[in-house]
Amino acid sequence: MSEVTPDGPPQPAFPTVVAPRPVTWHSRAVLIGMAGFALVAAILTLVGGAGFPYNAPVEQIYCIGLAVDLAAVVITLGVLTAQELTRRRSPERRAAPVNGAPSVLALVGIALSAATLVAWAALGGVEQLGFLLTGIRGRYMYHTGGIFIAGIPWALGMIFGAWGFRPGGGHRVTNVLALVSIGIGVFLAVVSVIAALVYGADLSD
Repeated sequence: MSEVTPDGPPQPAFPTVVAPRPVTWHSRAVLIGMAGFALVAAILTLVGGAGFPYNAPVEQIYCIGLAVDLAAVVITLGVLTAQELTRRRSPERRAAPVNGAPSVLALVGIALSAATLVAWAALGGVEQLGFLLTGIRGRYMYHTGGIFIAGIPWALGMIFGAWGFRPGGGHRVTNVLALVSIGIGVFLAVVSVIAALVYGADLSD
């Protein structure tokens, strides 16, 4: 049933209620923690690179490239953290229902991180890690070559994993995927940092 008003077309007798759109929250702790780790890793990479021989241009390029990838993670997650803090100030968003759908970014992140891990292993990373653990003198460029070549997927895997992690309950699968994506990226970052410090100390070739 409608009511006729003198100022316009018939209006519904009962107003239509529009349900608020579900909101997706992101973990500030994970975002800040991942950005902080990437910052420390970038600094340590450059510290190791400062000791590289002057006649090792390939190794220097690898080192700078890895530091740039880590810096991109820091900057991107810093922007996303600021965005999340701004979103949480909105009363409308805080009152909206929480989006329970799985995170596509977490799934994409783990795929990118896995691709980086495969590239690192295929280009000699596993062998070089074995050398490092057993005290055999290894090669920096083989230790980090796969990470350098797959630098963009490596950085995006960490970013997507951190952004895809959902706080609160009900996101177990999503958060497991996000944490695995982050974990692979962190592992490779630790490997690259150690390789830079070892090579910078003239303990590898």
